[in-house]
Order: sequence, then C-alpha cells, then structure tokens
Amino acid sequence: MLDNNTVTHPIVTRAAAMPTPQHISLNKIKKSKDGMELEVDFLAELTGDGLVKTGVVQPNVPGFGAFEVLCDEGSSIGGTDTAPAPLSYLAAGIGFCLLTHVHGLAQSRRLNISSIKLEQKMKFQSRIPGMTAEQGTEMLGVSKGVETVIIIESQEDPSLIASLVEASEKACMALQTVVNAIPASTTIINNGQKL
Repeated sequence: MLDNNTVTHPIVTRAAAMPTPQHISLNKIKKSKDGMELEVDFLAELTGDGLVKTGVVQPNVPGFGAFEVLCDEGSSIGGTDTAPAPLSYLAAGIGFCLLTHVHGLAQSRRLNISSIKLEQKMKFQSRIPGMTAEQGTEMLGVSKGVETVIIIESQEDPSLIASLVEASEKACMALQTVVNAIPASTTIINNGQKL
C-alpha cells in the first residue's frame, strides 16, 4: 500500500494487465450497423488514511493497454497534492479526446494544418457542509459548464476549419458525456452484500 505522505510511485505507469473485477464484467468491443459499442473499465481504491487513490483503467478496444494511475486531492481539502485530482483527470480526458478527434478528422479530410492546440476551462460548484458551504446545507456538486478554445494554424479555408471542429465536438465521446445527459447507476456492495 502506498503511504499518503511520501508517494514515490509514478503517477501513471503501464499495468501488466487489467485486474479481474469482482462485481463488473469486462466485455469485448461490439460492432454494429450503428457503430462500435466500447467500454472503459476502471478499478480503484483508497490507498491509506488520506485521499491518495490508485486505479487501473483500460478501454476494451484492441491495442489499448491498461494503465495504473494515481489520484489525490489538494492540501486545502485534506489531500497531499501528490497527483492530479479527479476533476483534473476529467478535464484532461475531455481535452485530450477532443484533440484526438480534431487531429484524426483533419487527417481523414486531408486538411493542411501545421498546429492544433487547446485551452479549456471546466467550471464547477461544490457544496460540502463545513468545507465549501455552511454546516447544515445539503452536500451537492454541480457542473457549471465547459469552455473550450481550439487554436489552429492552417492555410485552409476558415469554413473547413469550423466544420472540422464542429464535427470533432460531435464525435468526441468524452465531451459528449458532459454535454448530453447520460444514464448513470451506482450499485452499493457493503460487507459483500448488495444493498
């Protein structure tokens, strides 16, 4: 187990394999007339008394490996600030995914682009009684939006660049996860029993 005060483990390392989960199934990718049905599986646990967490994540797409990642929180809320916070991974995932789609679609459209960069801001509101709100209030987390700026250097017609970015936003699964309401479910296993 990692010590929350002295994390010496790299923040991201290649895992030999995805561990076998106890409560979810690892499914193979499915192709249909509507597209690919893929999953990203993630197994995580707290590593000690603090807020350092470790997890292994892997898409079920052939050619995508498993990676062990560390996550922490800032010292202002009890973490040790030794690894990115969960919301940092969320923001980075959306930004990286969108860059992948812009790049891939630009290549498939044979657009001459010399540089693609992204600047992004995700806004949230946190209401944690005694920490970010007054005692007695209801605990609540709210997403307030995503602002993205894509900076492209290209001699292509601006309408082609605008079309490229619009199509990429629609194709980016990570961005669409926050743009559109999605179904979510949580199952609780307490002392080996499903609640």
